[in-house]
Amino acid sequence: MLAIRKSFSTVSKNFSQTQVLRRLKGTLVVAEHDNNKLSNITLNAVTAASKLGSDITCLVIGSNCTKAVEQLSKVKGVTKILVADNGGFEGYLPERLTPIIVASQKQFNFTHIIAGASAFGKSILPRVAAKLDVSAISDVIGIKDPETFVRTIYAGNAIMTLKSTEAIKILTVRGTSFEAAATEGGSAAHEKFGDVPSLTDQSTFVKQELSKSDRPELSSAKKVISGGKPN
Repeated sequence: MLAIRKSFSTVSKNFSQTQVLRRLKGTLVVAEHDNNKLSNITLNAVTAASKLGSDITCLVIGSNCTKAVEQLSKVKGVTKILVADNGGFEGYLPERLTPIIVASQKQFNFTHIIAGASAFGKSILPRVAAKLDVSAISDVIGIKDPETFVRTIYAGNAIMTLKSTEAIKILTVRGTSFEAAATEGGSAAHEKFGDVPSLTDQSTFVKQELSKSDRPELSSAKKVISGGKPN
């Protein structure tokens, strides 16, 4: 009887260690959306996250963002969705979103935090990196393994392959370098992110004015044709 109890204790301990290791290997994707619809670059970021070989958790921060959460729950490859829904997040101010991302990292110990290399992602993740005291890796166009990434430098005139030894890798990824994740086939559960920090900052959202154009966004265009007069 003693041997059986000892064996069961060993199995339970090994199972517990396995669960902890899985938990420590998760990737967080910060979703970009307008509360009603996901941005396409979020789907590209999910594909990039899938190349890391770990569970993918998405963080949706917004104000009345139920529709965006519903869309994301169907995206193939997403394991879980954390939802921070608060009227104070209107306008997606980096000063207000950053503490939420940092709090989620401290609670779940993600190894990677990813967002699209858009104005949204580039305004938030460098702040997150500074708060976590790690270096951000921007404009990633390839992922070789969980520590090795390919990115552009010198305005795209050169390509660098780098290895990061940071405990937490923070990446912005170029949407055109990763296929969009399928918007059907997923069944991710979502949960309210409980520990929302107090929104006590000096920034206030006033209004947003967007110019409309029939042209695609440069960050999502598959081909870019430029012309000019040679010297």
